[in-house]
Amino acid sequence: MADATSMKPVRVATLFSQSIKCLVSCVDIYLDAVERLPANIKDRLLHLVCKRGRISDGNIGKLLHARVLSLDLSEGDVSDHGLKHVAKCTLLRKLDLNSLKRPRTTITTQGILQVVSACPHLHTICLRRCINITDAALVALSRHCRRLTALDVGGCAGVTDASLIALGQNCPLLRNINFSYSDVTDAGVLSLVSGTCAGSLNELHMSHCERLTDEAVEAVMSYCTNISIVVFDGCHRITQQSAEALDQLAAQHHRLTQLTWTVY
Repeated sequence: MADATSMKPVRVATLFSQSIKCLVSCVDIYLDAVERLPANIKDRLLHLVCKRGRISDGNIGKLLHARVLSLDLSEGDVSDHGLKHVAKCTLLRKLDLNSLKRPRTTITTQGILQVVSACPHLHTICLRRCINITDAALVALSRHCRRLTALDVGGCAGVTDASLIALGQNCPLLRNINFSYSDVTDAGVLSLVSGTCAGSLNELHMSHCERLTDEAVEAVMSYCTNISIVVFDGCHRITQQSAEALDQLAAQHHRLTQLTWTVY
């Protein structure tokens, strides 16, 4: 038998981590107990539940607390009904609702309105392929969350010029935006890039926006003095002229690090 004095003690941190991991697999059974956990333990549990895709309308309300700063729901099955609980996270900085595998239909404008009206500190929100998002959601976002720095609404066909106009008017800190596969026009892009965020915009993705022409690219080149990434592949009405002009700009300004387009 081994000498008891020679046995290595079990580290408390390891035991705690293993306990949290075990709880993830059966979290829905112990929701009432989970709701009473301290915030720091909830944070660990929430992170794992989200990453393993086990977050849902049924448990999100028990896992959240008022001091949550970042929330990744991209792997879970959360709808507008679940988002109403996010509204209690009034200090929330980042919300990821990207749909990674298929279009998400359960998140709509109504759900986003609930969140942005209660979370004014949001600076990053990802809604890629949330296909039931409309301009009303983004107009409200621009008005309630003036510190917005990053927005992804790629694949949201209901987004039009009204969203870009509102963002250009209200979000001076916006640095990164993706509105690929949306219904915007040159006028919307001009309103965005000539607005309050002209000097801060650094990365712009507008691929497969079929109504855009060379005028949209010209507007980006004219107003966005700090732009470094421009992606507009799949825009059939943007010609080789824009690509060549951006190539020349890249040669003159080392800050342009990525240009992506399709030649037709």
